[in-house]
Formats: sequence, C-alpha cells, structure tokens
Amino acid sequence: MTGTDFATDVRQGNPDLEIAVLDWAVYLAPKGTAIPVDFTDSSGLIVPLDAAYIPVGNLDKKAGTKLATAINSTPVDTYGEQSASRIIRKDRTTTVDFTAQETSMITAGLYWGADFSDVTADGTTGEVHLVIPETAFNIEYSLVMIGVDGESGSEIYTIIDSARATLSKSGDITYNDDGIAMYPVTLTFLKHRTLGYATRITYAGAGWKPLAGDAGFHPPVTSITVTPSTATKAAAATQQLMVVDNNGVNVTALATYVSGTPAKATVSSTGLITAVATGSSVITATYKTFTGTCTITVS
Repeated sequence: MTGTDFATDVRQGNPDLEIAVLDWAVYLAPKGTAIPVDFTDSSGLIVPLDAAYIPVGNLDKKAGTKLATAINSTPVDTYGEQSASRIIRKDRTTTVDFTAQETSMITAGLYWGADFSDVTADGTTGEVHLVIPETAFNIEYSLVMIGVDGESGSEIYTIIDSARATLSKSGDITYNDDGIAMYPVTLTFLKHRTLGYATRITYAGAGWKPLAGDAGFHPPVTSITVTPSTATKAAAATQQLMVVDNNGVNVTALATYVSGTPAKATVSSTGLITAVATGSSVITATYKTFTGTCTITVS
C-alpha cells in the first residue's frame, strides 16, 4: 500500500455524508391526515404541509431530539452451548423524544394525552381552563419532523414521519425562577395499515441531491453499457467485460452473461470472454431487465 492514503483509498471516508441536525420543526395533525409522498420540490425546497399540521414550535436545545429504536427478540438456548444458538426477532419499536418549550394548545394536549381543541379562552379575562384527565387518552397523530443541516441554498433535510404517533411517556415539568416551563414527551410510532410502515426517514434538499449517489442511493436504472462493445481476439485469448448502469455504477459482478455462439467464444459468470475458434459471437450482458452486448471476433 505504499503511497496509498488510508482515509481516502482504504477507509474511503466522506465527511460530506456526516449529517447533523441544526434545527428541528415538529408538526402534528389529527390521525388520518395525509402524510406527503414527497417533502421537497425539484429544486430541493420544502413543500408546505397540509394546513391541518400544527407546529409544536420551539424545542429545548439542551435536551435535544432523540430517535430510538428497540428490537424485541428472544434468544434460543441450547444444551451444551454457552451462548444462544439463535435469536428470534419479533418486532421493532421506534420512539422519539423531544422537549417542547411553548405553552400552547397543541403542546398541552400532547403532553397530557388529551384533546384540548375545543377549549376556549374566556372572553373577558382570557383565562384558559384545562381539565387534566385521570387517564391519558390513546390519542394518535400524524407526525412530521423536519430537521435541517447545511448552508442556505444547499440545505440537507432529515425528515421523520409517522401516520400513527402516540404519547407513551411524559416527563416532569419543572417550574423555577431561572427557567421556563418545558414539556418533555416520548412518542411511539405504530404501523399504519395503508401506508405499511410505522416510521419513515427521508433525506432531501438541494444539499442532499448531489450526495445521494455517494451514499449509495441512485435513481432507477434505465439502461446499461457494456465495454468494450466490440473486440477482436486470437484463439485462447481473453477479454474482460465491464458493465455500467446509467448512473455510472459498475454492476459487472451483478450482471449475467450469455454467449450467442459458444463454439466461437465463451463467457464466464464474471464476464470474462475466452476466444475459442475463428468466427464471431455476440455476448449479451443482462442486469435486472436491461441488456447490452459485445461482439467478439476471433481471428
């Protein structure tokens, strides 16, 4: 490895993919409110949400926002073995924790597990009376959380959504003379029957678009190119093919190969052509539903 830069050539690190969230916006809407299919337009700008989504507002920076996941599993113990021989995985639970800073109808309802949407302020005094239920109701929300990183014009958005988010825990409200009332909550995400998921994470924005390929996420494959497209070889000589999709991804190892005339040239499962006898053969490479060819002439 003389002359090799370990970080670049071996570890292949890419600091552009080290994404932070510098600010969060949390939106809640009544259960059944549609979750957007896409959150950004072709320019990477955030598309406004349905008017039913109400922002929670400011969040406590010190507490942060935590997305947690727990896999519920059962180990299978076997006589004579010191450790489990198998793990039976049953399900995954995803939760999100954040602490709201604003005293509002949406925050109070979320924190207390109650519906305060019908509560009105006294017309004379402005007083608002919230009757706290003895039992927290199983209220579910459509939730969208939008986090932002990057500079203006090249934002990277981390977006979390769930069509069934419900309160599973409320922390303590501390009142003192050097701080404000805060409302720490934990929401659990439940699977939505129509959407088919409990939790979805989206990466988007003008800053993300050029990084998607580096992260291993590419647009759909629409074609492949086989290199070389033609070759002339003497008998017993070989030629390695290379197959690249329209995104520039080398898929040689993933393609399958067939020789039209094996008596003239054969091809291995890895795309290595071997010239056999004078004449020609068309080698066809297939990746997914797409094909490309190389015409090999044996002289």
